[in-house]
Amino acid sequence: MKRFITFSIAAALTCATVLTGCGKSAEKPVAAENTKTPVAASSESSASAPQTVSTPTPTPVTYVYGTASLTYAEFYSGDVTSTEGFDAVTSATNKKNAIMSNMYTDFVDAETNAAGYHILGVKNVNVAVPEDQADAYAKINPSFVLNGKEAPAQFKTVSISGDKASYSETTFHTAAVVKDATTSLSTSSNWGDYLVCLYDTSEKHLRNGREDDFDINSALQGMIVETSDGLKVGLEALQSMWVQPYEFSFNISKESTRNTRISGWDNLTELAKLEGKTITKVLYIMPDAAYEYDIEGVYVKPQYRGAAITAKRDNATFTLSDSNFKDMKNPVLTVTYTVGSGKQAKRTAVLTADLVSGTASYTADLSAIDISEGGTFSAFVSSDNFADITVTVE
Repeated sequence: MKRFITFSIAAALTCATVLTGCGKSAEKPVAAENTKTPVAASSESSASAPQTVSTPTPTPVTYVYGTASLTYAEFYSGDVTSTEGFDAVTSATNKKNAIMSNMYTDFVDAETNAAGYHILGVKNVNVAVPEDQADAYAKINPSFVLNGKEAPAQFKTVSISGDKASYSETTFHTAAVVKDATTSLSTSSNWGDYLVCLYDTSEKHLRNGREDDFDINSALQGMIVETSDGLKVGLEALQSMWVQPYEFSFNISKESTRNTRISGWDNLTELAKLEGKTITKVLYIMPDAAYEYDIEGVYVKPQYRGAAITAKRDNATFTLSDSNFKDMKNPVLTVTYTVGSGKQAKRTAVLTADLVSGTASYTADLSAIDISEGGTFSAFVSSDNFADITVTVE
């Protein structure tokens, strides 16, 4: 009799499990002899006692720290919207290969790199590596230099799977957040389709001259520009970042002829996304600290994609090839006369005129220049809603 009662309780518990756990009706009962749910034989109360599942305590990871050279894709991993467009910047010359001390290149010597060199990424990046994988990481990345177990203020964490290393977002040490810097934007610069300048006011961190004794100087490793809608784009040395990092530049198209010292632009897919957006934050990344600049906003004016504009000069009269300016807000024509080149060039503005639709010809004042000096005329159209348009003077 006792055996029969025990069997009935087990069957009842099995049916209850089917009803409440799976939400099925009693039309398809499960036979008691097929159940795998353990049932205690001593009493009904012990059969319903909750089961305790122990969770193993994870073994804490011990890290060691050092420095390594990383590609730009590795350096910006986890910190920007996308790293898929990074490869390398190609310099058209073999000069300035060491002008920025943390610039990682394939430069060997002037003869080997007579046709130029590639800027691959960043040197001397602080990294955290699992202690038991330090030797494996050194084989994957021979540039790794082990420093010890003391964590630096700022670093990236390395994960290793097989023979590949991946990198976390950066653990930043933010040394300052600047909120009162002023800005300017040029869309007719020799250094790129866009040139942005930041100017310190109450705080002085940005190098803006020949001296390097600033918090943000030629040891700069990287920069991240962020827009009002959350886009984050990493910048690269010599195509965008300079030894005087108060200014940075970028192209958005491989067809651009600006900054001819770079023969191969990198990450254009991401840089192009900045067009038409507003930059609200710039993060400067030094080896052991980051400096955040929160700015009012720099609107990256879209490029004008209408027909090219030329100007024919007849003495002091400049006649444009197009007189329809209805798509432009407050368009202005500027004509400049330049003698010489480079830093020694002398530039004189001879015409600044508001453009009026239907009017193609505009007269300059040439009284301040000497045509016999053999200078050249250049012109551009600026407006509130488009980047400056270069006008070829014929």
